[in-house]
Amino acid sequence: MTLFQENDLRRFTGEPMKLHDFMSEFVVHCPKCDGIAIIKVPGPYDNNNAILRCNDCHFSEKISERTRFKTTGKAVCHECRTPLDPDIKDRKEIPPFVKVTCPNCKTINKIAENWESYMMKYNDSGIIDPAFGLPLWYQDEVRGHVLWAFNHAHLNEIRNYVAAQLRERPLGKLKMTMVDKLPEFIKSAKNRSEVIDALDRMEKKKV
Repeated sequence: MTLFQENDLRRFTGEPMKLHDFMSEFVVHCPKCDGIAIIKVPGPYDNNNAILRCNDCHFSEKISERTRFKTTGKAVCHECRTPLDPDIKDRKEIPPFVKVTCPNCKTINKIAENWESYMMKYNDSGIIDPAFGLPLWYQDEVRGHVLWAFNHAHLNEIRNYVAAQLRERPLGKLKMTMVDKLPEFIKSAKNRSEVIDALDRMEKKKV
């Protein structure tokens, strides 16, 4: 919790809040209706137990429902010994075998493959949550940079830090906090007004 007084907007005394302290909840765009959805995680980085619920269309999904399987090895054609590369993925269950056509002799091979599991994200890149891969609800642009927050508490911590002209750290706290690691475009005093305006726009999207 940040020590930041409304009657003393010049001073920010940040407690040692790390980024993972804000990673038990992610506010995202629903994959079904693009409305506001909340991802709950039991603990930081415990993404295997994440649960998604939409406030608008009431869509819900457990991360375990997005478990998929893919092949992990190579094989050779049973007829002509041509190397086969059965690159098969997005299977919800592991089949007893897969059929792979040889590119050389066109023989259809039944391959008993090795498989590994993975979580199929909605997106693999962009400003997304680390579990489902959905676009974060709180994001805006400042001077060509994307400003984002996982949730309202995270947004509020950033805003308090940016609004303060005097930034202090508790004595004896040597490890880097979340605000210490913010990008320079957020920390820069010359960008303060633009960053606060962007954060205010994000604040208006509060759930």
